[in-house]
Amino acid sequence: MFIATVGEICNAVKGCLVEGIESTKVTGVSTDSRNIKPGMLFIALKGERFDGHDFIADALKSGVVAVIAEYFPDNVKKTIEGNQSLIKVKDTLFALQNLATYHRKKILQGPLVAVTGSSGKTSTKNLVASVLSTNFKVLKTTGNHNNEIGLPLTLLNLTPEHQVAVVEMAMRGPGQIAALAEIAEPNVGVITNIGTSHLELLGSINNIASAKGELLTSLPPEGVAILNGDDQWCRRLANKCGCRVLYYGVKNPADVSAKDIKYLDWEGTEFKVVFPDEEEVKIKIPVLGLHNVYNSLAALTVGYHLGLKPKNMIKGFTEWPVEGMRQELKVGPKGSMVFNDAYNANPESMKAALKVLETLPGRKIAVLGDMRELGHEAVNLHKELGRVVAKAGIYRLITVGKLAKKIATGAMEAGMSPKQIFICFAHREAAKYLKDLGKGDIVLFKGSRLIGMEKVLKAWEEMFNG
Repeated sequence: MFIATVGEICNAVKGCLVEGIESTKVTGVSTDSRNIKPGMLFIALKGERFDGHDFIADALKSGVVAVIAEYFPDNVKKTIEGNQSLIKVKDTLFALQNLATYHRKKILQGPLVAVTGSSGKTSTKNLVASVLSTNFKVLKTTGNHNNEIGLPLTLLNLTPEHQVAVVEMAMRGPGQIAALAEIAEPNVGVITNIGTSHLELLGSINNIASAKGELLTSLPPEGVAILNGDDQWCRRLANKCGCRVLYYGVKNPADVSAKDIKYLDWEGTEFKVVFPDEEEVKIKIPVLGLHNVYNSLAALTVGYHLGLKPKNMIKGFTEWPVEGMRQELKVGPKGSMVFNDAYNANPESMKAALKVLETLPGRKIAVLGDMRELGHEAVNLHKELGRVVAKAGIYRLITVGKLAKKIATGAMEAGMSPKQIFICFAHREAAKYLKDLGKGDIVLFKGSRLIGMEKVLKAWEEMFNG
């Protein structure tokens, strides 16, 4: 938890104390006036649909002892009571970030691990935290707090008990990873892979790789970069490193590698991990898919770098860290099985999900939505995915959205029968083509966040329950 005096806060954010006393102690930080607790600092951020300055008076009434703002409405000073302080800054977002950096330097003595990549970064972040938790007190990014606001809020939750921090870094354009790294100052950087996610914004995979590579150039000389050794772009990015590089992988020579991979239907995946000293450890994870093997290897490589023993690290896989709508397997209507991976999608994660679906027993149904942010390559990448569907032994393909229609086109061009394909533009329309399914059927739901593929699942469940 963040604890500091008003004077320390003013110095950290380069602010001017308009009202209040420098010696006043602050406990905790919030940017949401609805989540205020007495004794906290409230930072009035400006957003596209809100302005925190409109809620300063409410925050003061709720008991905050300090407010950081770019300006103070006329009625604010009338609401101040006791030791409440007002701190004026030029930019409240910049103030939040500076405060997080100050707190990170003050509190965290151990390593900070930053994870990014085109896909798999959330799962990898969770696995790194699980592995390290077998030996350390770990703070990790929660939910989607992986941007210019969420990252600093995560760092402000550091306490003296934390020995390691594991943070996720998302990106929408060039310079953003560099900015996040400047806030967090990581000394361990993990890149899971480089793919076509954000192609619309960055124009080419080369540009995407350069943007992700900003994490590596931010690492100190004594730091370490942990990279997917089977990803050609990660190999190229290694040239940007001014520090040690460790590779993990399955196909190419790597510092930490996997072999003898076996898929065990619903039980998960089993494989052997080989470490640099040639020690081998057998591991079983309760999920399917080669991508989950890679994510596991990334976490084990971080643990190896930080001195953890292999046999202790695998205890971190006892409970697989699952977040909502990410690789969730559950029983669906009429005894069917649901593979809910609807949180988000790009071509690489779509293919990975289809590979998992292909390994499962029973009739396979893929309910796929648009993949967004692919720019001028959107049509071709959707068609290419359709060809993958056609080769995966899918019993039924249901598409949702204008772009997803091109998945259907690609599947038919690759020889999949039109009788097995249903093109839809609404969630409930798509759910109708699931009504006849039951025991022995496995249904994958996946698409970009904006298309909301979980709504198809909900509509199907409502039809069944109704």
